[in-house]
Amino acid sequence: MSAENQSKLRVSYRKFYGVRKLICTEFSQRFHYDMMMSSLAEILKFGDTQPAIVYSAKPLVVSAYSDELDAVLFLEFPDELTDKYELSRGDRLTTACTYTPFGYGDPATDIDPGEKRSGQFIDFTPVVQLFYGANDKKIKAKTELFTEETWQRVAKLTEARAPSAPKRDGFCYMKSK
Repeated sequence: MSAENQSKLRVSYRKFYGVRKLICTEFSQRFHYDMMMSSLAEILKFGDTQPAIVYSAKPLVVSAYSDELDAVLFLEFPDELTDKYELSRGDRLTTACTYTPFGYGDPATDIDPGEKRSGQFIDFTPVVQLFYGANDKKIKAKTELFTEETWQRVAKLTEARAPSAPKRDGFCYMKSK
């Protein structure tokens, strides 16, 4: 499957190592994280650009949407990123998403697929483009890919799901198990 809105971004090494410093405390963690950089680069280049909004600035929680599942999931991040990117509740962001198709494990339990889902996938993994991608101006302009109707859908799903939704570690795709 080819992404409808392919991200086409490059990794910012400065941002990558800034995030690594925030979340890695041991040498083995840093080594693992460095080994994952090529995977992250592929997600930023080929991933499906999707909308996300800041649900909470402190603690930093981002609600990431997927049109393939017509659902949001919530990602927690270190509060240092709130200050670094001057984030506020309701700010619009974009993610680069990868998907897990049916037949590859159990459906994600923290996603409540909506009525407009494609029916092809059981999970998605969003990467906040602003936290890793080069060219902040280009990244911020990607919010214009989505209609006001889409942003309203994301906000509606976010508010409906927030009270009961579990939160994923925003960097879970990069950490060793």
